[in-house]
Amino acid sequence: MRFKRLVSTALLGLSCAPAIAQDMSSGPAPTAGPPAAQDTIFWYPAPSRCTYFTPEGRAAFRFDDPQTWRFAFLVMRETKAETPVERGYVMVDGVLRELEKVRSGADAAQANVTVWRSAGEPRVNVNLTVRETGRSAETVDLAGTMTLIRGDGRREIAVEGNCTG
Repeated sequence: MRFKRLVSTALLGLSCAPAIAQDMSSGPAPTAGPPAAQDTIFWYPAPSRCTYFTPEGRAAFRFDDPQTWRFAFLVMRETKAETPVERGYVMVDGVLRELEKVRSGADAAQANVTVWRSAGEPRVNVNLTVRETGRSAETVDLAGTMTLIRGDGRREIAVEGNCTG
């Protein structure tokens, strides 16, 4: 198990390297719109419970093409724990950040809102607001917005994705 985790971490680091190496001197992140290339998670295969793409990323995604596995947000869940813990993952300024789930529930409009926050500094918070758009035997399709909050800045990104189990 530990070896598998180390290999996954090493592969993740290698897959993110091109994004990290990009020029980030273009100034602060925009306040709206899709994430910049350095803020997209490239992870193949993604061992996640939930995967979220930008609408453009979802349209480009092909299951059999690893180069299209680019995500705006991922949710992973422990598999062997009696009460499994979920962790969220987002790329911010070319750095993959792990987030803990703070709370989840319905808002006044009956959308599901999940609040995530990073453990370390600089603090990153993500509010994921989604609605169910479809369902199959194994997955639930979702669409909505991801609001990335850091410091005084906020960026809202349209997302589409699905969750299993």
